[in-house]
Amino acid sequence: MVKDLEIMGEFTEEEGLTLVSQTSLVTNSADMMKNWRRVSLASDFLAKYYSYYFPYKEKAKGKISRETAENNISFIMNELIENTAKYSDARDKTVTIKLLLLEHEIVFQVTNYVTPGMAESFRSLAQEILESNPEELYIKRLERNTESESSDSGLGYLTLINDYGVTMGFKFEKKDKEQYQITVQARMKSREE
Repeated sequence: MVKDLEIMGEFTEEEGLTLVSQTSLVTNSADMMKNWRRVSLASDFLAKYYSYYFPYKEKAKGKISRETAENNISFIMNELIENTAKYSDARDKTVTIKLLLLEHEIVFQVTNYVTPGMAESFRSLAQEILESNPEELYIKRLERNTESESSDSGLGYLTLINDYGVTMGFKFEKKDKEQYQITVQARMKSREE
């Protein structure tokens, strides 16, 4: 059962973060669903804009390169925005997209509104992703999806964790009896390990 306020995984509130830069976009999930190209446009714009904080490959000593930053930011944002747009089923269709650049990390954050039933289903998925071995769960989900037509597999989040080294956090906040606000946060290191 989803509580009135619940935080899962590695989730950090924005207050107190030392930002290098921040961008926010507030939009409507219904608009995104009408023209799906808006998802990739938003992702590509943010990726291109933020890639200029990173050096070219030849000068990238200890930091990710401009090319890597652009590709990673675009993919991660696209995945997060797509899920947020697809699964906004409450009366409030507002979607908030944020990209926070910190000194050694990039924080991706998307917020949307869902019904209590969707919140419960998503909470179960988040819990499974956070408590399982991500590589094993990815393979299990991939096999399950080949056998059925399931769309709530979590494969996108698992890809972010396995392939991009992202840490995930989820915040569930009850707004009223008909809807929850859900914030998904993904954090990626901007320095090479």
